[in-house]
Amino acid sequence: MIRPLNVLLSGITVFIASYILNQTNCKMIWIISIIVMLFCSFANIINDLFDFDTDKINNPKKYFKILLLNSSTILITLITLLISALILAHLFLPINAIYYLYLICLLIILYTPYLKGIPLLGNLVISFIVASVFIITELTFFNSFSYLLFYPCILTFLLTLIREIIKDIDDLQGDANAGIRTFPAVFGITYSKYLLLILIILLIITSTYPYYMGIYHFQYLISLVLFVQIPLIGCIFYLWKYPNFQTRRTLTITTKYVTIGGVITILTTKLLG
Repeated sequence: MIRPLNVLLSGITVFIASYILNQTNCKMIWIISIIVMLFCSFANIINDLFDFDTDKINNPKKYFKILLLNSSTILITLITLLISALILAHLFLPINAIYYLYLICLLIILYTPYLKGIPLLGNLVISFIVASVFIITELTFFNSFSYLLFYPCILTFLLTLIREIIKDIDDLQGDANAGIRTFPAVFGITYSKYLLLILIILLIITSTYPYYMGIYHFQYLISLVLFVQIPLIGCIFYLWKYPNFQTRRTLTITTKYVTIGGVITILTTKLLG
């Protein structure tokens, strides 16, 4: 239920953000990483609990796995994850970072039961939560947020937003049966494809801008084109030509690896500079 790959990726992102910020305090980097991974695990479990009915259709394997779990065990795990994260935050993080974590915690709790069912708003919220890994890292070290992590944050936000829309298209049948008003459930697949096309064009423009402004180097552009832009263009083309269920499931998995490609691209802004 905690989705180990997603959790690990969130922790690695903290290390990448710290590397971009030239931070060498290993203790603090590990603490931030652990806090972020605890919050990520907490969010994933909550999401699975509220998606329990929709997973009967969208993800039957996950549904039956959750069915076998004891509710008390899940509740104790949730409480342990949240309290552990907040204790670590209060012990080691500055006050602004703590306030920000409480905001993220509130959004995590509200997301699946309330915000997910509001077309596009739920997608924007979850994208903001994921991109906040960069914000919380810089808030911890500098008590502020500057341009150093601004573009990585924007790239992560847009990548997550695109992936969430594709995932909602994939989950359309289950969400519609459960009465969850995601963008594809309300406006249909055709309008969702147009929205994805607009978002991908926006991502291409905003992610290429730092290179043309001389902020990032040529290696960044190469990584961006190979690992992010070309796969996303391929995804929208594939979805447009073959809008069947199997295609949607394949693209959901593909965009997960595009997200990893985005992390690699962000790393090149410093590693190959």
